[in-house]
Amino acid sequence: MLTLVTVIYGDARRYRVELFGSILSALKLRTDPDTRVVVYTDRSLGDFPLPITERIISAADWQNWTRGSGVTHLVKLHLVRQTLEEKLGPVLYFDTDTLFLVPPEHLAARLSPETALMHANEGPISDHGIWSDISAWLGEGREICGRMLSRHSVMYNSGIVGVVEAHHDSLCRSIDIANVLYDVDPVFSLDQFSTGVALSGQAKVETCTPEVLHYWGWHRSFIRDAIDRFWRAHQQADIAELCADFEPSIYARPPEIRWQEKLYARYMGFRWRLSDDNRFACLALETARHHAKSDTEMANRWFAVHMDFMRKPTSSRAQIKTLERAWRTDHHACRTWLNTQNTVALETWINEARAGAP
Repeated sequence: MLTLVTVIYGDARRYRVELFGSILSALKLRTDPDTRVVVYTDRSLGDFPLPITERIISAADWQNWTRGSGVTHLVKLHLVRQTLEEKLGPVLYFDTDTLFLVPPEHLAARLSPETALMHANEGPISDHGIWSDISAWLGEGREICGRMLSRHSVMYNSGIVGVVEAHHDSLCRSIDIANVLYDVDPVFSLDQFSTGVALSGQAKVETCTPEVLHYWGWHRSFIRDAIDRFWRAHQQADIAELCADFEPSIYARPPEIRWQEKLYARYMGFRWRLSDDNRFACLALETARHHAKSDTEMANRWFAVHMDFMRKPTSSRAQIKTLERAWRTDHHACRTWLNTQNTVALETWINEARAGAP
């Protein structure tokens, strides 16, 4: 029997929506009715409409698993191991911000003592800025819990983790590795690096990017909103109707961007010598202004993307000042429809741009 397992904490609607979408995609596509879904949570999910096995994480376990920190992803290491110890078959962990595009059993069929599964290869940790302290500490090689790790060690994304019983010892080792690295620098993605390097010492780690959509990027809010609208429209539906009407592949399509906005962003990028991030910020701003004519909710979603990309640390102070001047008129025009969150974000950015640039 295949067990799908995930974790959710807090009671925010947006994460319940993600959970709903990820589980429904699995139920829609599963080929074996015995495939079950286990959800670890810090509180009851109440009237959640999909068939799941709910497991409440005690306050003591939460404290222990996260080492009393805000590095909540560390709980993944423990719940995957704990589920595997039930010895009911392969275990496939999934983040809530995922959508299965193929039957989960197809992924499980790839698992063996010689093969584990994670979502994507993210390259060596030295390519990731937040890992700079650990990369420097590992250097060209350091033995950690029986594994030789270095700044060149590859990190795999843990949006999906597929394992079988033979991988149990490697999962235990991943916890030990994470504990050592935590004392060097408690970066939020410790779980995925530790899992990948532990598993790769025993098995080949394969990836499944085409088979599972992991929408953690800028388009996350758009997919989440579409799933939320589906859920609200199916409040009275039973599981059969939900599965019949839900089509995961639809959500894999990126939000539509008109050619006019693309052309304008290209022009602005050339005129102001914008970085890739700032050029996309321009694209998001123009798309937001277009949607504001008919849908201010969608416009605010695009404006939030604009703000996210403006805040990326890829611009010099001088360029930030230039951008503030270049977009001053457009930003002013947006104030009539901006929501409170975006208004505050814009004011903060403007004040910092004017104060910080020479």
